[in-house]
Amino acid sequence: GQIERICVKDGDYVNKGELLAKLDDKDYKLGVEALQVQYNQLKDEVDRIKKLYEQKSVSANDFEKATAGLKQLEIQLQVNKNKLEYTSLYAPTDGYVQTVNFAPAEMVDAGTPVFTFLDISRMEVTADLPSAILKDMDNISEYNCRIQDSERGQTYPMDFVSISPRADGNQLYQLKLRFKDNHTKHLTPG
Repeated sequence: GQIERICVKDGDYVNKGELLAKLDDKDYKLGVEALQVQYNQLKDEVDRIKKLYEQKSVSANDFEKATAGLKQLEIQLQVNKNKLEYTSLYAPTDGYVQTVNFAPAEMVDAGTPVFTFLDISRMEVTADLPSAILKDMDNISEYNCRIQDSERGQTYPMDFVSISPRADGNQLYQLKLRFKDNHTKHLTPG
């Protein structure tokens, strides 16, 4: 659809669930309204047929056809409601908008990334280890990351994520660690 408005800019910090952009939803609203009218009409008709079926005035086949038609219309209505919901783009998690790839009035296809999003809820550190340190990995009981800044250094506890099973061309093994808590919002990736 066509982008109606962009609510954020490059570098903005956003919270999970925050509105990032809105697509033009006029046609989607009309589609939902039209199917809702059809659904309501058919539901009333099925209710009448059900009463007649219970009174043995309508065949089981006619009743089953009516209920199946109502179910199909209900599914179509839900599909259109979902499409209407998809016109609002929300932040999937806390993080930073790295780049905004489109501007208002531009058209986007389904599945096209409108934003590049930097998820900081699971920040990781990658380090290259020589084989001499890799041999002592069994003796390590905890992992920490010490970050130096202008005022003082701060240490953050980390969880082990993985270590590459093979060395790279420089005979280094890649170790990945993840920050344990979410108190790292003031840290910038990189």
